Amino acid sequence: MTGSDGQGDASSPADRVLAVPCEGDDLLALFALDTGDRLGEVPVGSHPVHATTCRGRTVVATMGERAVTAVDPSGGVTRIETGVLGPSHFAAANGELYVSCSAGDALAVVDPEALTLVDRVAVGAEPHEIAVAPGGGRLYSGSRREGVVDVVDTESHERIGAIDAGPDARVQGVAISPNGDRGYAVDQRGARVVAFETGGDAEGDAASAGPVRVEAAVGADPYDLVATGDRVFVPGRGDGIVHEFDRDLEPIAVHEGFSRPVDVFEAAGERWVLDAGAARLRSLDGAVVETPAPGLVATPVDDGRLAVSHHDDDRVSLVDVESGTVWSADSPAYPFGSVVV
Repeated sequence: MTGSDGQGDASSPADRVLAVPCEGDDLLALFALDTGDRLGEVPVGSHPVHATTCRGRTVVATMGERAVTAVDPSGGVTRIETGVLGPSHFAAANGELYVSCSAGDALAVVDPEALTLVDRVAVGAEPHEIAVAPGGGRLYSGSRREGVVDVVDTESHERIGAIDAGPDARVQGVAISPNGDRGYAVDQRGARVVAFETGGDAEGDAASAGPVRVEAAVGADPYDLVATGDRVFVPGRGDGIVHEFDRDLEPIAVHEGFSRPVDVFEAAGERWVLDAGAARLRSLDGAVVETPAPGLVATPVDDGRLAVSHHDDDRVSLVDVESGTVWSADSPAYPFGSVVV
C-alpha cells in the first residue's frame, strides 16, 4: 500500500503495514509493522474508527459519512455508499462484507470485489457489534437502543429473528461460541451479560434462537466481551474488574486491580487485558508489561504481539508481551481500530 507521500510497499510478508484509522484527522495512517516507520497517510472521510481487509484492500468505516472507504495496495481510494449514516463495525460472511450503520439502523451489505452496495438490512436501532456464526449462515447484530440481538440470514439478507436481552437493555458486545451453539451479549446499561441459544449451527432454525437462557451480573460499564470454547470474559470499565465465567455463565473468577479494562486478548499462552486507564498490559495471572501510554484499542499481530492504539495520546505502539514495547510512534489525532495489511 502506498501512502499520500508515495512511500510504502506491503507486497511481501517482511513489509507488512499497520493501517490505523485516525478519527481526529480523518486519515488512515500507515506504519511499517516491524519498525514503526511512518509510511504515509490516506484521506478516508469523516470520523474513521475501524478497518478491515478484504480482497487485498483495506476497508475503513467512517462514522461521519454515508459510505465506507476502500483503499487498494497502490493507495487508490474508492467510496462505497451505504445510503445511511454511521458505519462503524465490520463482519465478513459468505464472501460479503457487512457494516453496522449505527445512525441508520441498518446493516450495509457490500460486495468487496465490485466495491458496490449489494443490500441493506433493517435491524434494531443503533446497531453496534456484529458476530457471525461458524459457516457464515447467520449473523448477530446488537442494538444499543432497542435492547435486542437481531438474527440475520446472510443468504437472503433478511432479519429473521430478534433475541430480547431484557427491559431497558443497551446491547454493546455480541459474541458467538466457537462451535456456534451459544451466543452472548453485553447489556451496558444493566451491567450484565446474557447467554442465548442460537439454534445449533449456522443452518439452524432461526425460530429456535433465544430466548435468553441465563444471565449474570458483571462490572460497571461493560462494553465488549470475549467468548472462547469454555470461557467468557467481560471487562467492567467503570470499576476496574474483569469477570471470568464458564460457557453457562457460572462464575469462575473476578479479576481486580485494573483501572479501565476494555478488552481481553490471548497472547503467548496467557490472557492479557488492555487498560484504557493505565499505561500497561496486565495478564489475568498478574504479569505486567509497561506501555508508552494507556491503550484504547489493540490488534493481535502474531503470537505474543499486539498493535496498540493510544487514542488519547496520539500514539501507536507494537508491544510484545514477553519483551515489552518494540516501537512507539506519533500518529495523527485519535488512532483507533487498526489492521495489518
